[in-house]
Amino acid sequence: MAACEKTRGLLEWVVLTVLVAFTGLAGMFLPSLYFLSIILMPLPVTLLVLRLDARYGILGLAAGGFLMLFAGQEPVSVLVMVIHYGLLGIVFGLLFKNGVSSGKSLLAGVSAAAFLAIISVVLVYALTKENPLVLGQENRRILEEWAAVNRQMRGFEGMLPERQAELYENLINIFELLIPGQLVVASATSAAITYFLNRFVLERLLKYRLPLLPAFSAIYLPWYSIWGLIAGLGLLLLGDQFALPLLSKTGKNILFVLSNVYLVFGLSVVAYFSGKVKLALPLKVIFLFLAFSYLPFSIAILLLLGAADPLVNFRRLPALKN
Repeated sequence: MAACEKTRGLLEWVVLTVLVAFTGLAGMFLPSLYFLSIILMPLPVTLLVLRLDARYGILGLAAGGFLMLFAGQEPVSVLVMVIHYGLLGIVFGLLFKNGVSSGKSLLAGVSAAAFLAIISVVLVYALTKENPLVLGQENRRILEEWAAVNRQMRGFEGMLPERQAELYENLINIFELLIPGQLVVASATSAAITYFLNRFVLERLLKYRLPLLPAFSAIYLPWYSIWGLIAGLGLLLLGDQFALPLLSKTGKNILFVLSNVYLVFGLSVVAYFSGKVKLALPLKVIFLFLAFSYLPFSIAILLLLGAADPLVNFRRLPALKN
């Protein structure tokens, strides 16, 4: 019986290791599948940790990386893929295996993804001397094509050519300024999608019992999250006051990341009250139409709700009173 279990365990390890390499290679060979690849790659690693243990997960991830190298991929690209996305599978596997609550698991996974993204950037710079946080020629070409499409569709109609050029340069500068924040937000978003995909596979297909997910309308930020906003504003003001561009850039990127976080939690507050306040369906449709009609105003309201809720506790959630 023991020999049979060892054979089955070895077979599972081989199959899941091949899946790690396959999902990674799919994204590398087919750029159109890259996003799907980085979402799926942590899944077989998570299963390695759950079915066997973390040691076999790390070994399978390393073996999958060697298979990707054998297929002719660049070592730096493989290393980034393994560290940035493969290690996330180890994190989720340990969280699921230890029965950590859903909210904490999601938060830990998203935070780990952001941290691993930073580590990947440092590795790329150390190994290639290329700065991934600077807008490359390919991305500039994409922005130029976007501007050309807008000109063809009369998106800049009525604007002087000088103003069009100025607007284009400002857009490039803003995009380049917020590359670190965009990287963190993109990594956190893909990690959240991976988490829910993991849950679907484990619960629905493999019949694992996992901690229940909290309702979206009941999620919240702890009160001390306000220190992130204070840090972002403080660094921005210090950088502008004493002409320290790095401090100012760091503050702006912190605020950019927090704006995405506050938008989600502001939606949670709105979802809570939309469930509490009983309105006729036509009225709800009208409010929804108005919200989309005045989108900048609606986004500002959501950001305000998300930022203030940890301190004000609009929903009177018991967890926020502690």
